[in-house]
Amino acid sequence: MQIEQINLRDKLDRARLSFDTQLAEVLVGRPDVGYAQIEEEFGISEKVIRRVMKQFNIGARKRGPKPKQQGPNV
Repeated sequence: MQIEQINLRDKLDRARLSFDTQLAEVLVGRPDVGYAQIEEEFGISEKVIRRVMKQFNIGARKRGPKPKQQGPNV
């Protein structure tokens, strides 16, 4: 009986790419969610966020308070 060889490095790289893709989608699609909240939800560090931003060429978010929406001037 032959034992099938498994390349663990390739399997790890595929799993990491899948995770990184999900994280990139959150970073691009949810600008209202802060990095701290993303770190907590995904269980990752800021270093991982920076790596994914560089990997997928995602620009940094604007800093500071969010502008308030102005209603019509009556």
